[in-house]
Amino acid sequence: MKNVILIAPPAAGKGTQSELLVNKFGYVHISMGDLLREVVASGSELGLKIKKIIDSGALVDDDLTIELIRNKLKTLNGQPFIVDGFPRTFYQAQAFAQVLEELNIDNYVAILLNLSKEDAVKRIAGRLICKCGKSYNIYDEALKPKVEGVCDKCGASLVKRDDDNVDSFKTRYEVFETNIAPIKNFYEEQGKLVVIDVNRAIEEIASDIARVIKND
Repeated sequence: MKNVILIAPPAAGKGTQSELLVNKFGYVHISMGDLLREVVASGSELGLKIKKIIDSGALVDDDLTIELIRNKLKTLNGQPFIVDGFPRTFYQAQAFAQVLEELNIDNYVAILLNLSKEDAVKRIAGRLICKCGKSYNIYDEALKPKVEGVCDKCGASLVKRDDDNVDSFKTRYEVFETNIAPIKNFYEEQGKLVVIDVNRAIEEIASDIARVIKND
Protein backbone atom coordinates (compact mmCIF):
# COMPACT_ATOMS: atom_id res chain seq x y z
CA MET A 1 0.00 0.00 0.00
CA LYS A 2 1.50 3.32 -1.06
CA ASN A 3 1.80 6.25 1.32
CA VAL A 4 0.03 9.37 0.08
CA ILE A 5 0.90 13.05 -0.17
CA LEU A 6 -2.50 14.58 -0.89
CA ILE A 7 -2.55 17.87 -2.81
CA ALA A 8 -5.79 19.64 -3.61
CA PRO A 9 -7.26 23.09 -4.20
CA PRO A 10 -10.00 24.36 -1.88
CA ALA A 11 -13.33 22.50 -2.24
CA ALA A 12 -11.79 19.50 -4.04
CA GLY A 13 -12.96 17.02 -1.39
CA LYS A 14 -9.59 16.33 0.18
CA GLY A 15 -11.10 15.76 3.62
CA THR A 16 -13.71 13.34 2.29
CA GLN A 17 -11.16 11.24 0.41
CA SER A 18 -8.77 11.22 3.37
CA GLU A 19 -11.54 9.94 5.63
CA LEU A 20 -12.37 7.16 3.17
CA LEU A 21 -8.73 6.04 3.06
CA VAL A 22 -8.51 6.05 6.84
CA ASN A 23 -11.71 4.04 7.28
CA LYS A 24 -11.19 1.55 4.46
CA PHE A 25 -7.44 0.96 4.47
CA GLY A 26 -6.28 1.98 7.95
CA TYR A 27 -4.21 4.98 6.90
CA VAL A 28 -2.88 7.41 9.49
CA HIS A 29 -4.05 10.90 8.55
CA ILE A 30 -1.33 13.49 9.14
CA SER A 31 -2.61 17.07 8.97
CA MET A 32 -0.17 19.89 9.66
CA GLY A 33 -2.86 21.80 11.58
CA ASP A 34 -3.55 18.75 13.76
CA LEU A 35 0.17 18.17 14.30
CA LEU A 36 0.65 21.73 15.52
CA ARG A 37 -2.28 21.45 17.94
CA GLU A 38 -1.10 18.06 19.14
CA VAL A 39 2.44 19.17 19.93
CA VAL A 40 1.24 22.37 21.63
CA ALA A 41 -1.15 20.34 23.81
CA SER A 42 1.70 18.00 24.81
CA GLY A 43 3.44 20.78 26.74
CA SER A 44 6.83 19.62 25.42
CA GLU A 45 9.72 22.02 24.88
CA LEU A 46 8.94 22.04 21.15
CA GLY A 47 5.24 22.53 21.90
CA LEU A 48 5.93 25.54 24.10
CA LYS A 49 8.15 27.02 21.40
CA ILE A 50 5.44 26.60 18.76
CA LYS A 51 2.74 27.96 21.10
CA LYS A 52 4.79 31.10 21.60
CA ILE A 53 5.10 31.56 17.83
CA ILE A 54 1.38 31.00 17.23
CA ASP A 55 0.35 33.26 20.11
CA SER A 56 2.48 36.04 18.66
CA GLY A 57 0.54 35.80 15.39
CA ALA A 58 3.58 34.66 13.41
CA LEU A 59 3.74 31.64 11.09
CA VAL A 60 5.55 28.50 12.18
CA ASP A 61 8.71 28.36 10.06
CA ASP A 62 9.56 25.61 7.58
CA ASP A 63 12.27 23.97 9.70
CA LEU A 64 9.86 23.45 12.59
CA THR A 65 7.13 22.01 10.38
CA ILE A 66 9.67 19.63 8.84
CA GLU A 67 10.74 18.57 12.35
CA LEU A 68 7.11 17.89 13.28
CA ILE A 69 6.57 15.74 10.21
CA ARG A 70 9.80 13.83 10.81
CA ASN A 71 8.92 13.13 14.45
CA LYS A 72 5.42 11.97 13.54
CA LEU A 73 6.60 9.59 10.82
CA LYS A 74 9.03 7.98 13.25
CA THR A 75 6.11 6.90 15.45
CA LEU A 76 4.12 5.08 12.75
CA ASN A 77 5.99 1.76 12.71
CA GLY A 78 5.27 1.09 9.06
CA GLN A 79 1.59 2.09 9.07
CA PRO A 80 0.53 3.70 5.77
CA PHE A 81 0.02 7.45 6.03
CA ILE A 82 -1.66 10.36 4.26
CA VAL A 83 0.01 13.76 4.54
CA ASP A 84 -2.58 16.50 4.08
CA GLY A 85 -1.88 20.23 3.75
CA PHE A 86 1.86 19.74 3.37
CA PRO A 87 4.07 20.59 1.56
CA ARG A 88 2.81 24.08 0.72
CA THR A 89 6.02 25.45 -0.82
CA PHE A 90 8.76 24.16 -3.13
CA TYR A 91 11.26 24.36 -0.28
CA GLN A 92 9.00 22.21 1.92
CA ALA A 93 8.62 19.66 -0.90
CA GLN A 94 12.39 19.35 -1.25
CA ALA A 95 12.94 19.13 2.51
CA PHE A 96 10.16 16.58 2.92
CA ALA A 97 11.68 14.42 0.19
CA GLN A 98 14.94 14.45 2.16
CA VAL A 99 13.10 13.39 5.33
CA LEU A 100 11.45 10.49 3.51
CA GLU A 101 14.83 9.43 2.13
CA GLU A 102 16.39 9.59 5.62
CA LEU A 103 13.62 7.33 6.94
CA ASN A 104 13.94 4.94 3.96
CA ILE A 105 10.40 5.68 2.81
CA ASP A 106 10.22 5.44 -0.95
CA ASN A 107 6.81 3.82 -1.40
CA TYR A 108 4.73 6.97 -1.76
CA VAL A 109 2.74 8.89 -4.33
CA ALA A 110 1.70 12.53 -4.60
CA ILE A 111 -1.96 12.62 -5.60
CA LEU A 112 -3.25 15.90 -7.03
CA LEU A 113 -7.03 16.20 -6.89
CA ASN A 114 -7.73 18.25 -9.99
CA LEU A 115 -10.68 20.68 -9.91
CA SER A 116 -11.09 23.77 -12.09
CA LYS A 117 -11.77 27.14 -10.48
CA GLU A 118 -15.21 27.28 -12.09
CA ASP A 119 -16.26 23.90 -10.69
CA ALA A 120 -14.75 24.70 -7.31
CA VAL A 121 -16.77 27.92 -7.06
CA LYS A 122 -19.97 25.93 -7.68
CA ARG A 123 -19.10 23.60 -4.81
CA ILE A 124 -18.41 26.45 -2.41
CA ALA A 125 -21.93 27.89 -2.75
CA GLY A 126 -23.49 24.88 -1.00
CA ARG A 127 -20.79 23.86 1.46
CA LEU A 128 -21.51 23.52 5.17
CA ILE A 129 -19.07 22.40 7.86
CA CYS A 130 -19.23 20.99 11.37
CA LYS A 131 -16.96 21.74 14.31
CA CYS A 132 -15.91 18.04 14.25
CA GLY A 133 -14.34 18.60 10.82
CA LYS A 134 -16.90 16.82 8.64
CA SER A 135 -18.16 18.79 5.64
CA TYR A 136 -21.36 18.63 3.59
CA ASN A 137 -22.88 20.18 0.47
CA ILE A 138 -26.56 20.93 0.11
CA TYR A 139 -26.37 20.83 -3.70
CA ASP A 140 -24.82 17.35 -3.87
CA GLU A 141 -27.12 14.44 -3.00
CA ALA A 142 -24.18 12.31 -1.87
CA LEU A 143 -22.96 15.04 0.51
CA LYS A 144 -26.23 16.27 2.00
CA PRO A 145 -26.66 15.77 5.75
CA LYS A 146 -29.39 13.26 6.66
CA VAL A 147 -31.09 15.95 8.74
CA GLU A 148 -31.00 19.48 7.37
CA GLY A 149 -28.45 21.62 9.21
CA VAL A 150 -27.30 18.79 11.50
CA CYS A 151 -24.03 16.79 11.38
CA ASP A 152 -24.52 13.05 10.75
CA LYS A 153 -21.39 12.25 12.74
CA CYS A 154 -21.77 14.23 15.98
CA GLY A 155 -25.19 15.90 15.85
CA ALA A 156 -23.85 19.46 16.06
CA SER A 157 -25.27 22.32 14.00
CA LEU A 158 -23.72 22.92 10.60
CA VAL A 159 -22.42 26.35 9.63
CA LYS A 160 -21.02 28.11 6.59
CA ARG A 161 -17.34 29.05 6.70
CA ASP A 162 -16.65 32.78 6.91
CA ASP A 163 -14.41 32.60 3.86
CA ASP A 164 -16.89 30.61 1.76
CA ASN A 165 -17.89 33.48 -0.48
CA VAL A 166 -17.07 33.70 -4.17
CA ASP A 167 -14.61 36.61 -4.07
CA SER A 168 -12.47 35.36 -1.19
CA PHE A 169 -12.63 31.81 -2.53
CA LYS A 170 -11.33 32.84 -5.95
CA THR A 171 -8.39 34.52 -4.24
CA ARG A 172 -7.66 31.38 -2.23
CA TYR A 173 -7.83 29.24 -5.34
CA GLU A 174 -5.46 31.52 -7.26
CA VAL A 175 -2.97 31.51 -4.38
CA PHE A 176 -3.11 27.72 -4.38
CA GLU A 177 -2.49 27.57 -8.13
CA THR A 178 0.53 29.85 -7.86
CA ASN A 179 2.07 27.96 -4.93
CA ILE A 180 1.34 24.48 -6.23
CA ALA A 181 2.88 24.83 -9.70
CA PRO A 182 6.52 24.24 -8.64
CA ILE A 183 5.45 21.50 -6.20
CA LYS A 184 3.53 19.73 -8.94
CA ASN A 185 6.55 19.96 -11.25
CA PHE A 186 8.82 18.64 -8.48
CA TYR A 187 6.77 15.47 -7.93
CA GLU A 188 6.26 15.03 -11.66
CA GLU A 189 10.03 15.07 -12.20
CA GLN A 190 10.41 12.52 -9.39
CA GLY A 191 7.90 10.24 -11.11
CA LYS A 192 5.64 10.43 -8.05
CA LEU A 193 2.73 12.54 -9.31
CA VAL A 194 -0.71 11.19 -10.16
CA VAL A 195 -3.49 13.61 -11.20
CA ILE A 196 -7.08 12.58 -10.51
CA ASP A 197 -10.10 14.50 -11.80
CA VAL A 198 -12.61 15.11 -9.00
CA ASN A 199 -15.53 16.69 -10.82
CA ARG A 200 -17.55 13.45 -10.53
CA ALA A 201 -18.99 11.05 -7.98
CA ILE A 202 -17.12 10.50 -4.71
CA GLU A 203 -17.16 6.73 -5.23
CA GLU A 204 -15.51 7.03 -8.67
CA ILE A 205 -12.76 9.23 -7.24
CA ALA A 206 -12.20 6.84 -4.33
CA SER A 207 -11.99 3.91 -6.74
CA ASP A 208 -9.29 5.65 -8.79
CA ILE A 209 -7.32 6.52 -5.66
CA ALA A 210 -7.59 2.91 -4.46
CA ARG A 211 -6.10 1.69 -7.76
CA VAL A 212 -3.21 4.13 -7.41
CA ILE A 213 -2.30 3.21 -3.83
CA LYS A 214 -2.52 -0.53 -4.49
CA ASN A 215 -0.35 -0.35 -7.60
CA ASP A 216 2.94 -1.45 -6.08
